[in-house]
Amino acid sequence: MSVAAALDQIVQAARLDPEHVFSAPWEARAFAIALKLSEAGVFSWDEFRERLIAEVAASDRVHERDGTSDHGEYYEHFLRALERMLDDKGIVRS
Repeated sequence: MSVAAALDQIVQAARLDPEHVFSAPWEARAFAIALKLSEAGVFSWDEFRERLIAEVAASDRVHERDGTSDHGEYYEHFLRALERMLDDKGIVRS
């Protein structure tokens, strides 16, 4: 998957403003790390996308259950998904 295609997929899925996809430098770095690891075959982009969807869904369930969510915004979900993916693959331990 190309960088542009991956970024377009993220923008559409998260309903982000295409002119302001990243609000902080760490968000762009997290995206670049995930994309490069996917390109290197550490995991597939589809596998990562499923992990991200699960992170967002978990946050939504917390919000529906008690009206709050301590899981933050989109790139915080993205980073948590990346951390868990790397932990599951045995690349890093949390």
